[in-house]
Amino acid sequence: MNNDFRKKEGTSGYNTHPLGTDARIEFKLAEIDPDGNSTDGIIRVYANDIDFEENEENWLFDYLPHYGYWNIQEYINIWVFPFEPNLLLGQSSVPKVDLPGLENSVITGTTGIMITTPHFGTSDLVGGSNLGKTLTHEMGHFLGLEHLWGREENADCMAFDDYCEDTPIVSRRTGGCSNAPTSCNGEIALTQNYMDYTDDACMNMFTKDQAERMRYVLEKSNTRKSLITSSSINRN
Repeated sequence: MNNDFRKKEGTSGYNTHPLGTDARIEFKLAEIDPDGNSTDGIIRVYANDIDFEENEENWLFDYLPHYGYWNIQEYINIWVFPFEPNLLLGQSSVPKVDLPGLENSVITGTTGIMITTPHFGTSDLVGGSNLGKTLTHEMGHFLGLEHLWGREENADCMAFDDYCEDTPIVSRRTGGCSNAPTSCNGEIALTQNYMDYTDDACMNMFTKDQAERMRYVLEKSNTRKSLITSSSINRN
């Protein structure tokens, strides 16, 4: 994920696209747990030991804290959960901040990111989501990014947007590694963007506006800004 956010040369997160940029955001595993003890930031839980009742009103995402939930002001909780592959890749909560598309976000329930186990990191899984880009995509949502087509697919091109001016307007997702479909205004769609649904092998870029939007969320959101100065890592 750091390779992707930092556009690190020599990795699958590097690109030479004129709109691609280094988001200047890095992530680190926690080194200090909520009790002040040293940690690697990883908790392993036997799923069958957690007893809860799922119902239609509360989907599993809102039960994930039963497996472990650290202070959201200090940590980004990421749950890696064993769903079947290629059915559900991941999900993220979104922030509320004074940006278009986020100013009316309703902040209730779980704050964090869920990734299906087969899509966490690299694997030999059959399908296009096996190089770890699912977490990069969901972290984009966690930091305020929309899908390139906004929140509703196949709508009128001008009715929905991702609020980033340098991403050509599209009305739907792209699958696989598409051969340069056109956007609503005739430009080449950014199929290599992390906020599309293309295969992991195609994804390698955030744009400048996307990076600025994420950085603004980190600086201004009440549920994100304290992460910058979190006491969960050693700063010596």
